[in-house]
Amino acid sequence: MTNIQTTSAARVQRVVESCREIPVKLTAHSATDNVPITTGVCLPKGQLTEAGDWLTEGVGGTSGPVQTRVLNRWRDGSIRWLLTRFTARRLAAGETHCLLVRPDTRAQHAPSTMKITSEGDHLLVQVQTDIREPKQRSGFRICPQLTDTDGRSLQLKVNSVRVDEDGPISSVSVAELAVIEDGHTFLRLQMTVEAWPTTGLFNVSFRIRNSRRAHHRGGLWDLGDTGSFHFGGCFLRIEPADLTPQKTDRILWRSEIDAAARECSAAESIRILQRGSGGRAWANRNHRDKSGRSTVRSRGYRAEAPSGNLRGHRSSPVCAIVFNDGQLTAAVPEFWQQFPAALGAADGCLVAEFFPVGEQVFELQGGEQKTHNVWISTQQGRGLDHLNWVYEPVHATQPPQWIRQSGVFSWLPDLTSTDSAAKQYLNYTAEATTGDQSLNARRERADEYGWRNFGDVHADHEQAHYSGHNTLASHYNNQFDLILGGILNMAATGDPGWEQMFGPLARHVCDIDLYHTNEDRACFNGGLFWHTDHNADAHTATHRTYSAHNRKSGESYGGGPSCEHNYTTGLLYYHFLTGSQEARDAVISLANWVIGMDDGSRTIWSAFDNGPTGLATQTVFENYHGPGRGAGNSINALLDGWLLTGQQHYLDKAEELIRRVTHPRHNCDSLHLIDSEDHWSYTVCMLALGRYVEAKHEAGQKDFMYAWARESLDNYGQWMADHERPALSNPEKLEYPTVAWAAQEFRKANVLRIAASCCDNPETAERMRSKANELNEAAWSDLYRFGRDHLTARCLSLVMTEGLRDVFHRTTTYTTLPPADESHEWPDWGMFVPQKVRVKKMLRNPVKGMLAVCRLFNPFTIRRTFNAVRRQM
Repeated sequence: MTNIQTTSAARVQRVVESCREIPVKLTAHSATDNVPITTGVCLPKGQLTEAGDWLTEGVGGTSGPVQTRVLNRWRDGSIRWLLTRFTARRLAAGETHCLLVRPDTRAQHAPSTMKITSEGDHLLVQVQTDIREPKQRSGFRICPQLTDTDGRSLQLKVNSVRVDEDGPISSVSVAELAVIEDGHTFLRLQMTVEAWPTTGLFNVSFRIRNSRRAHHRGGLWDLGDTGSFHFGGCFLRIEPADLTPQKTDRILWRSEIDAAARECSAAESIRILQRGSGGRAWANRNHRDKSGRSTVRSRGYRAEAPSGNLRGHRSSPVCAIVFNDGQLTAAVPEFWQQFPAALGAADGCLVAEFFPVGEQVFELQGGEQKTHNVWISTQQGRGLDHLNWVYEPVHATQPPQWIRQSGVFSWLPDLTSTDSAAKQYLNYTAEATTGDQSLNARRERADEYGWRNFGDVHADHEQAHYSGHNTLASHYNNQFDLILGGILNMAATGDPGWEQMFGPLARHVCDIDLYHTNEDRACFNGGLFWHTDHNADAHTATHRTYSAHNRKSGESYGGGPSCEHNYTTGLLYYHFLTGSQEARDAVISLANWVIGMDDGSRTIWSAFDNGPTGLATQTVFENYHGPGRGAGNSINALLDGWLLTGQQHYLDKAEELIRRVTHPRHNCDSLHLIDSEDHWSYTVCMLALGRYVEAKHEAGQKDFMYAWARESLDNYGQWMADHERPALSNPEKLEYPTVAWAAQEFRKANVLRIAASCCDNPETAERMRSKANELNEAAWSDLYRFGRDHLTARCLSLVMTEGLRDVFHRTTTYTTLPPADESHEWPDWGMFVPQKVRVKKMLRNPVKGMLAVCRLFNPFTIRRTFNAVRRQM
């Protein structure tokens, strides 16, 4: 066995070229053993077409097998992202450098056998841990329970069980459940069991989804909406289910990770209940019900034990039942962060309460879901410490050099460089993510905890213009793709600490910020809720932007998910890094949302005109369909759908939108792009256009649309080089001349550099790069003129991506994207006219209006229009 201590750049280069070894770094908080590891690894284009067999080296003991699954491929069919599963047998505290190695001969694995069956309202999990002894099985039952607001149990039924993945190291089975009570067909319950049979470990994930729409009268999304589902509790009972009857001997438990284990008899019971976050801001206004009352009863946790109650601030509990020849142990990840939560044991069962009974009336909004996890161990005689890693996860990362060499990110700077640009960037991120600006410190100030809030980032930049005296409830909802920023920074630095940002945020977005329904208008279904109100408390709108409390008399107010706030790329890479099915589904949902919102056949106007609505491309103004963040985010989401699934219709729609809002010969002055207040976001569209050109080039598609986008970028870049200036150079033209304008300059500079890579004239390209450097210097200078405001969430979210990309462009040799395979003539361009405007114009024409009214009598049209009107209500 090779003892791997370091991974030099030269070795990484050799390994990348051979692709027979993949270096991985495991970072553990403390020494541990038998930890299940799931991580996505990236591979360079053209190196590996089949996953094949892999072994681990350097993680303790002999080489161990690795289970693999292909997540994504390059356009030539070779593997781009590979999901790996293996067991870290022994890990010391700190960093362990290991290798995933392809053996010379095909490995022979003796697979363990897992069997999951449904028995009415519960699952029976049985695992044969040694195929040489067929009778040696460990097993348990999982019994989900859901209670109504009166405490009555709702009757559940397991409708189906499917196997999503099956291998010698791990298997994943998914059970779909339903509430069979009348009137509850809108509830979707799902239980996923990820089994690691050779370790005796199981990760059980339980998800409850309210698939009913919210009714959001007047475009307001407060709690108490008629589409919400109210319930009293939700929990899992976990009980032994071996082949012979068991007799529980005793209960072992502890409330905190460093606490000593306690013991009580099987006839007694234990319940550890986390009521609040335990932090100083535990009673913050984040936590309220539909009436505005606080939902938090007390600051921390209480352990209700036979020997008396034990109190504390933050619990990381482990609980076990020990019987005559076995042990069942459970731990709940993010236990105190996702309060309220409870873990305990009673009547020979473990009980994991994700929504504790008796604490409050829980409200799951229309289209909202929540996913919780519990780790279960069937290992015998191990006490409680063997599940410490549940609360101190082991993180797997690949060396930055490997990731850069693989090319899975079209740009990623070398932050080990001594270049001043890298140092400048690292100084900023260190200042913005440590001390009182660390992610944990930001969460503490606003108590961004609880089952609905944890993972989101507090929009602390809104505090400066807030008239109230308290810490306002304001949620950022992944604006400017903080998930992607965290992933890129982890990839560039190799620092697993970034996972504290993007991991919980990605899971939060998938559960809370995504609108999980298909019953609402097409422009909302499957969409993403954007950040809550500027400079105002979110009140009872939680993460859904528009609250009745913020509506002012006589002013237009309200709305819903919109194309201007659709961020998918971070979720795409989160799926590649973790294999998360929820993240994959979210990317597809958001790409489909773009198509749905632009589909004119799904609106109330379809009887007169079923052409595109324009809702996928408008920015700020209904009639503006030039370059803007609405179009840019829509194009980007469709690209992610195409890169993820390979399905052509996503690319076709992206190209349709590109033709709608851009043109190789655009007169940029006529688009008023110089107007920073209303059109600053045209650069978002330019970045999406650049990503499109790179994706087409990688796919070998240098066709008409490739030429369109490439020459459009050249055209806009030349205009920017001649006309752009820092927004803060004319602060009188800005409604709020805040530090965010300085951070936006990084994006301008990056667009110019991308445009330069599409320019065939060296002198013109150099002029673009010169302007980029000018804007870049202004960005750093203006950023620090605002004192500590430059460290707020909005600035950080921008600098984490655009500032990082700026370093890449300033430290990397210029490259040019090649021209298309042939030259093309460009058709004329005119501003797109939205469906609603087209219909109104049609109805003002007597002849056309009469013909349109006649079409209303078509039975198919009547039915389609009726459905659209019903969804509008």
